[in-house]
Amino acid sequence: MPEEGRKTPDIVDRNDSPTSKFRIALDLMGGDVREAALEGCLEALAQGINVVPVGDEASIENLKARATKVPGLTLEDVDFIVSKSVISPSDAPVRAIRGKPDSSIVLGLTAVKEGRAHAFVSAGSTGALVAGGVLILGRAEGVEKPGLGTVLPSSAGRGVFFIDLGASVDCRPENIVEFAVMGHVYASAVLGWSNPPVALLNVGVEQEKGNLLSRKAFELLSRAPINFQGNIEARDVFALDGGVVVCDGFTGNVFLKTCEGTAFFQLQTIKREVTRDLRSKLGALLLKPAFSRVRKILDYTEYGGAPLLGLSGTVIKCHGSSGGKAIANGIRAALRCVEEDVTGKIGRALQARAGTR
Repeated sequence: MPEEGRKTPDIVDRNDSPTSKFRIALDLMGGDVREAALEGCLEALAQGINVVPVGDEASIENLKARATKVPGLTLEDVDFIVSKSVISPSDAPVRAIRGKPDSSIVLGLTAVKEGRAHAFVSAGSTGALVAGGVLILGRAEGVEKPGLGTVLPSSAGRGVFFIDLGASVDCRPENIVEFAVMGHVYASAVLGWSNPPVALLNVGVEQEKGNLLSRKAFELLSRAPINFQGNIEARDVFALDGGVVVCDGFTGNVFLKTCEGTAFFQLQTIKREVTRDLRSKLGALLLKPAFSRVRKILDYTEYGGAPLLGLSGTVIKCHGSSGGKAIANGIRAALRCVEEDVTGKIGRALQARAGTR
């Protein structure tokens, strides 16, 4: 069901749309809510984006049926890719990529490799996307490990780009520098942040703080072609408005899950307390607009998925519990990556860095 209160998106002529020349493959089989991919797909198609749906016959037929209810939308020119299996989060990533060649993730990534699509968007298994991205698309030139990034909310409103969130949990200092360069390029090209500051997540701001990995990474980052600002503590991440925070994937994933759990706990606690008695309920009614604004600020669906940077192709990972809005934003994020040639810019930035060492 479409989200309550949302209007049907304006229809754009897909043949005249400036975005129609780029094809974005979308995984219809990934995520916790299958209906979300259909909703996001229809929203993007209605806005003139050339989406290539990848899913089993049932999901594709469902998409076609739902499209008839969107005024002015036709799927006559849409290129569908039919899959026959699904990679679940419980599957071993590498084994699944090799053992399920007809899965939606493998077919979507293959479509990018073969030029049938320019990017791939999925809310499916993160591990499979990372493994499949490396095995099928390959790493971009100059990249040893890919990095998964996302935009977190910030106190001033623009956001903070955080990388790596868990694509590469075992890292060398050189890998963290790669993440920083890739994050700097993405923040500049896609998010529009001019010369964004880059900070290394650490247990203290002093240069000598942290473990051996952090200290060596600090040394290398100081010589990288980015606007490196030094260390940053976890409590200050959300104050780095329009900046990039970098760390190894293990630390990043722990940080992200801690933030998600803390935010959920706080919202649930507030909800419980404001409904405890009549006075609290009256106060909550007056504060409802403020609560709505806070919820929107903390809503990951506003930021369009997490780019998996460092591959020879564009891949966007949406949250597993994404709704239709988040999927549509992920598709738009993929489109911006393609339009701005983020993959090419990352490769050139890393080559330039290699040439200066």
